[in-house]
Amino acid sequence: MTRKRTPSFRSLRGRFIFYFLFLALLSLLLFGALFSYLAWRERSREERAAREELVDQSKEMGRDLAMLFALGERLPGTALAETERITQLLRLEGKLIKAVSVIVDGDGVVVAPRPIPARVPRSFDPGLLASDEIVSREGDFGLLGEVYLVAVPLRIPSHPEYYNLLVAKRPQDLVTTSAGELMRYLVIAGGAALLLSLVLALYLSSYVLRPLRSLSRAAWELAHGNLEKRVDIAGKDEIAELSRYFNYMADRIQTSARLQKDFVANVSHEIRTPLTSIEGFSQALLEDMVQSEEDRRRYLGIIAEESRRLKRVLEQLLALSRIDAGAWALRPSHLSMEEYLREVGEKVMPKAQDKGLDLRVEIHGGLPTIETDRDALEQVLHNLLDNAVKFTPEGGEVVLSADPLPLGGVRIQVRDSGQGIPVEEQERVFDRFARVERSRSQRLGGSGLGLSVCRELVGLLGGRISLWSQPGKGTVFTLELPPRPPDTSPGTEAGAPA
Repeated sequence: MTRKRTPSFRSLRGRFIFYFLFLALLSLLLFGALFSYLAWRERSREERAAREELVDQSKEMGRDLAMLFALGERLPGTALAETERITQLLRLEGKLIKAVSVIVDGDGVVVAPRPIPARVPRSFDPGLLASDEIVSREGDFGLLGEVYLVAVPLRIPSHPEYYNLLVAKRPQDLVTTSAGELMRYLVIAGGAALLLSLVLALYLSSYVLRPLRSLSRAAWELAHGNLEKRVDIAGKDEIAELSRYFNYMADRIQTSARLQKDFVANVSHEIRTPLTSIEGFSQALLEDMVQSEEDRRRYLGIIAEESRRLKRVLEQLLALSRIDAGAWALRPSHLSMEEYLREVGEKVMPKAQDKGLDLRVEIHGGLPTIETDRDALEQVLHNLLDNAVKFTPEGGEVVLSADPLPLGGVRIQVRDSGQGIPVEEQERVFDRFARVERSRSQRLGGSGLGLSVCRELVGLLGGRISLWSQPGKGTVFTLELPPRPPDTSPGTEAGAPA
């Protein structure tokens, strides 16, 4: 049963949604901060303009009041009609400039208009007044709240201490109201944007992560033995590329599993065959079923040959195992190639002569001294020469030749005049347990591992091995070795990612 997955911040989908919402929220916060800054600048500009305008208006009102007093109008406290004229003038001009206009004496006491407006204090701080100059102040005046205060001296000869005092509300209401409305819209839009971001994040995370979940399920099935599992993700992005790598990996795993299965079957067969022969002939000898001395010696020879064959198979398997595990340690030494190749040829010479073959060592040009692993190279050459002797009929020839390479290396060839290798078999001749004409190989004691060991060892030495063969005309194996083996220290494996 598949458990329904819920977004968690520990999951890739949860982190995807979190980052998406975080970016959306961060964008909203930055936009809000920018909007607040612009609103603050606008409010400051409006307030500065209002203060300047109020100062200009206060000067003009001061001139009007001074002119009125100059025409003989007396201050309130004399006749009621005169008081009303002053009051009407103050209220009229106050309405025009959207401010409260009063006249105060030097102590800050309001002397006009009458009655004093309900929201205006009866007196003001005398410190707000300054003789012969305009004072622009801000302050908190109770019911009036935040106001601008402008005091203009009236310059009346009979009352020089009188001031026309303008009290105006700060012009922030319009800006603040607009900013508040915009902020509310911003909050609403931000909430909608976050909700939309959440929906988009859920959709996109599901869309983007769907192929990853397919890969995850495929990996789980592959890990639990379904080697046929593949993923089909189209596209050219990184996830599609990852799916192609996954399929490639699955192909390699499937091939490796098949090769392992074949390997076990082949190893079992290669070991069981000589063991069966050894068991059968030794049992016959133990039960005195062999009558003649000639048959007894023949049985013992078969047991010895099958023992050598079994030993050879085990040694080759051990060599391949060590190479695959990276445990084959090269021991390079300086070799004089001409002398070394003649020694190798002399070791194989008796076996070739016993079969009636002509084995020659041919050196072309002066061979250099190279640095390589003597034992590994000897194992390669011994396998090649042993195969050449084994599969070349009596009267044929086997030639071990060598010539120098331009950059200081050596090219070595093992050529025989045997039956050759069919074209269709040449591509897999270096595969493990690959045999040419299986029945003939088994009869001659071939295990199908020798050439595979040769290829692996030549690769360790930094060289390469190739094959040319034509049925009926023989076979040529060519080795090309560098002047020194590659660096095989840890971390320098060929093909390893840098």
